[in-house]
Amino acid sequence: MGEKFINYLYSAKSFVIDATREAVLRHEDKAVKNEKFNGAVILTEALLESKIKDDEIIRLVKKYYFLSEEEAEELLTIEKTINLPCKELETYLVRSEGYTRDEAINYINEKGIPNYLREHKGSWKLSPGQLFSKIQ
Repeated sequence: MGEKFINYLYSAKSFVIDATREAVLRHEDKAVKNEKFNGAVILTEALLESKIKDDEIIRLVKKYYFLSEEEAEELLTIEKTINLPCKELETYLVRSEGYTRDEAINYINEKGIPNYLREHKGSWKLSPGQLFSKIQ
């Protein structure tokens, strides 16, 4: 009976250790994926600001972050048509309209600028001043 109990405890210990190890690995996987995505976003932003052609940006993001063609295209599209115009509008509001950085961010969120840019496909091509006027 004592040996069965010891085997039971050993099995329970192994189960707890395995479950803990699995949870840690899942957490690490999630953290690694987040960092990989953040790196891909930063690279895409930097290449867009450097006026690199879209095809080259997609190629480089795929190469260095092991994204599929579709993932790289989607990332580029989001950065180019939503995030970059929002950042430019934020800078415009601070430098030209007298907003504080926090007020500019709040304005962009309250007015739903990211959603507006998603729904009105050509709006990302507007200058920040034109976008601001259009949303007023």
